[in-house]
Amino acid sequence: MAPDFLALPLEIRLEIYGLVFGRGKAVIAVKNGHTSSSMLPQNSTFQTHTQRSSQLLRVSKSVLMEARPILYANTTFHVLNQVFAGKLPTTITNGHPCAPFIKQLIWQVDCDLLKHFYPGDLRLDPEDTAQWNSLELRCRADTWRNSFLGEWCDRESFVKGREQVLAYARVFQIAMGTHTASNVNLIEDRSQLGRGRIILRLSRNRQNLTQEVLSLPPA
Repeated sequence: MAPDFLALPLEIRLEIYGLVFGRGKAVIAVKNGHTSSSMLPQNSTFQTHTQRSSQLLRVSKSVLMEARPILYANTTFHVLNQVFAGKLPTTITNGHPCAPFIKQLIWQVDCDLLKHFYPGDLRLDPEDTAQWNSLELRCRADTWRNSFLGEWCDRESFVKGREQVLAYARVFQIAMGTHTASNVNLIEDRSQLGRGRIILRLSRNRQNLTQEVLSLPPA
């Protein structure tokens, strides 16, 4: 890369990196049947990745340090777990190299049953989520009969499972809002509940709009 590029003001270089990389999505697959206590376990692989070139990162160490956060900040990381008995993670990561740079994360578990979550087991440092702009939690069991979260499940158990995921999301809502000047909105998509899907979305709102939790009207 020409030395003249590094002579440009940093804010201009960052804009150029953003234009070069664009936006994309990385799908991270946790090994089938593997149960991890981490939301982003080190023992996982990139299954697919949006067709974007990252060759720019190899130009020099200076460019790598500047450009890598831009590449990952403009990438939505979608973690997929497929297990018989799913559980909500108690830590963010156990060493995944992308973890420090992630800003947009989707965590998904497809399972036959969802293990009970004990809030006291959650080890969450607000600094771990300080850079996040959004988090989406998906718990799905729509392909299983007689499952804890499935379409034919016991209604009481289903609601209990949903409530613990909602309580879990609220912990992250507080953590993401710590030490920032923005509110974190928590939105629940209840359109898929009848199909055995729990979907919760957290996102920063720098316009300080009121927190909103969407729900279906009473029956």
